[in-house]
Amino acid sequence: MVKKIKTCVFISGTGSNLESIIKSSRDYIFPIKIKLIISNNINAKGLRLAKKYSIPYKFFSSKNKKKFERNSLFVIKKRKIKFLCLAGFMKKLSSNFIKCFGYKIIN
Repeated sequence: MVKKIKTCVFISGTGSNLESIIKSSRDYIFPIKIKLIISNNINAKGLRLAKKYSIPYKFFSSKNKKKFERNSLFVIKKRKIKFLCLAGFMKKLSSNFIKCFGYKIIN
């Protein structure tokens, strides 16, 4: 059995990349399992995909970057996420966020 890595996907928009990742992650040999989707855009079409595929999701406003990062890290750590995928996420994450997360991140 393939041990899948608990993954969170950050999105900002339509979710076209997200849908490809979700479909691939359903494959037995694909190494990740999407446990959470985070968006900084309440109107992101990708959130509809989260609902469609029954994946938990969170929205946090990015108007206050520190608060966005703090809230994101809190839920990521709570769910024991070990891998982040930035799929059309249109904001830069701070070096502090990256250091505090401490695992792999891909864009």
